[in-house]
Amino acid sequence: MKCFKFLCVLATLAATTTIVNAQVSLGLQGGYVNAEMNVSSGSSGGTQPGSKPLHSWQAGFYLNIPLFPNGALQPGLSYIVKGANRSFNGQQDVNVALPGATKIRLQYLELPVNLVYKIPIGIGKLAIGGGGYAAYCTRGDYDLAIYKEGKLLQSSSQRVDFGKSPNVFTTGYDLQRWDAGLNAVATIEFNCYVTLGVNYSYGLIDMDRSAGNIKNRYFGVHVGILFNREDW
Repeated sequence: MKCFKFLCVLATLAATTTIVNAQVSLGLQGGYVNAEMNVSSGSSGGTQPGSKPLHSWQAGFYLNIPLFPNGALQPGLSYIVKGANRSFNGQQDVNVALPGATKIRLQYLELPVNLVYKIPIGIGKLAIGGGGYAAYCTRGDYDLAIYKEGKLLQSSSQRVDFGKSPNVFTTGYDLQRWDAGLNAVATIEFNCYVTLGVNYSYGLIDMDRSAGNIKNRYFGVHVGILFNREDW
């Protein structure tokens, strides 16, 4: 919570800077996300099925604020879907229908604040750097599947109730809404409005309020537009 407030203050200061600094530019971007939930072996719910990446997406905007030659602060706001696929398909050779949570989708409003250094290249500039982020989950959903002898009988979508504990049926997870962590970014700013980049997010907050330990991770690829870049 304190981390999120701190990043909000930085974003507010950045927005104020746009009024007095004509070189501040606005960027829009969106793209693919390969998300996963890093679940420790000690998480609640006993032995947990293996986790596979969730293919999702992100979209948002950011400000490019020059701080020093070739250096810029880039605070922003993004909508992003994180989570994971759980490898559950019941139990073989058991003539009993077993339920299990499979795909978990967590929708976040995320506030990243990154510091980048721009290296001139022939086609534009390569901006590399990193920073931190804080995020708030606006909604969570998961698929609840029922298997019998490895065959899917039924599947339905369930809402994560953050007021209950546990809140993901069959897992023992007690997920919270807040998340925060570190970013690494690399973006090519082409000699036009277009940008192309990658980013990696390493969650530091344990999202499981029970005895478990669950942290968000994701790798993203994004394309965008950066208006009125400072070197134009």
